Amino acid sequence: MDDLAKLESDVKPKKPKKKRNKFFPKLSRSDSIEPSYTNLWTRPYNVICRQRYRNAGTKQRAQFIKEIEDHEILQTHALDGVRIHREFCNVILSEAAPENIIKICEKDRLRIHYILTNDIT
Repeated sequence: MDDLAKLESDVKPKKPKKKRNKFFPKLSRSDSIEPSYTNLWTRPYNVICRQRYRNAGTKQRAQFIKEIEDHEILQTHALDGVRIHREFCNVILSEAAPENIIKICEKDRLRIHYILTNDIT
């Protein structure tokens, strides 16, 4: 019994490991405090901006589609979910076929504009 009590008193509880931040790795002695700007100008800035803009658009599109799917699932009737999908996602998920795009001539465009802007009773 004494040996068991002595062994239990000798065992120290382990300290929990600290989580390392993957974005800020631990610096060594050879690392400089000043950042390196050698790879800053590998591409023109307008290319970098265009890539950021495209990536942001891709993220927004994916987020929008995910939110629409969530709204579809929350509908009480299946038909309501289908209506939401048709209304919002068909144009985003696939481009419209050229034969489905409505083209109007100038005369018809002016007539539609007149009907929408004037009060016709």
